[in-house]
Amino acid sequence: MKTLTKNANAKINIGLQVLNKRKDNYHNINSIFVPISLCDELTISESNQFELRSNVKFNISDDENLVIKAAKKFNEALGISKSYKINLHKEIPMQAGLGGGSADAAIVLKMLNEMNGNPFSDGYLAKLALEIGSDVPFFIFNKPAIAKGRGEILKFIEFKNDMNVLVVFPNVNISTKDAYEALQRTEEPVQEIDFYSALSAGQHHLIINDFEQYATQKHKEIKEIKDILYGNGSFFALMSGSGSAVYGMFHSLEEMAKTAEKLHNYKTYFCKTI
Repeated sequence: MKTLTKNANAKINIGLQVLNKRKDNYHNINSIFVPISLCDELTISESNQFELRSNVKFNISDDENLVIKAAKKFNEALGISKSYKINLHKEIPMQAGLGGGSADAAIVLKMLNEMNGNPFSDGYLAKLALEIGSDVPFFIFNKPAIAKGRGEILKFIEFKNDMNVLVVFPNVNISTKDAYEALQRTEEPVQEIDFYSALSAGQHHLIINDFEQYATQKHKEIKEIKDILYGNGSFFALMSGSGSAVYGMFHSLEEMAKTAEKLHNYKTYFCKTI
């Protein structure tokens, strides 16, 4: 029986704009996606029936889970009817804006592709991934990229790896659907910011996340975390995705560790960009 184990990396958003609402009810975005070392672990083996086991409770049916969706999507594309036992050990917090569910779905597609002799290219897997979720294609490639469209139009960029990133999860969950609705975007796009140029020039004050205002109004601890990060040596801090995780970038591990001590009421993750 074939068995495979791999990690699924989280991502952070360096800047995030919701530009406008599309006719298909999705939204066009502008962001930079960067993978980080925080990851979930998945083990897949062939089985006589679908089974998903995890260290967390999802409170949704298996058919609604992106991991199972990905496995069935792969089977459909290849024209097979195999079943799989999937063990998912989650470290990436859920509803945190770190892309954990999407990362898990993408790595399932890649693992099943490997287990079945690599019949599909990464480009084709990305097309399958988009049918699962808007940012799932990014995790097929798992490389820093400027993300446009729904998040599936990717321009890969040079980005410093091994950068120190402290991710702080404030123990609250934010619904992505509610966050988008709160922005009340129309079909008229907002002015786009060139995040990559701002980042390259060290103009971090130009890098924003459109969801932060909504998130901080609902959960004041998000702003408090960001203020602590900036007040203790972080040269750039931002909420990731639609929240609720906040990250800070640090030049030194020592500063990052001292800052984490001041955030002991929250779950903190010592990460690197990859």
